[in-house]
Amino acid sequence: MTEDEKKSDHFDPESYPALMEFLPAYLHEDYSVEYGSAARAFAALVSDASGDQIRNVKEEWTALRQAFSGRPWPDVQGGLAQLGAAWRPESEQELQAVDEILSRADA
Repeated sequence: MTEDEKKSDHFDPESYPALMEFLPAYLHEDYSVEYGSAARAFAALVSDASGDQIRNVKEEWTALRQAFSGRPWPDVQGGLAQLGAAWRPESEQELQAVDEILSRADA
């Protein structure tokens, strides 16, 4: 593996400050009891947050999705864990549900 490939595989949670703030607050250990699903937790964030907060989360979520595109599923789950989420998505459809919620959010 070349140095460039190693750098492209490197995930730095500090690059996602809005997600590091949001994920532990909404996707905590009891998120499924409180919200029912990760998508509903994101919907609650959209309902609760300011325009700037929503914009930052949307931008970082898009960047995160791009960073993990084509990566093994455990990498995706591990990245979310490093950002403080208790959520461990089992399918791409779960991520797409979040994509849809954020795409409709007004920022």
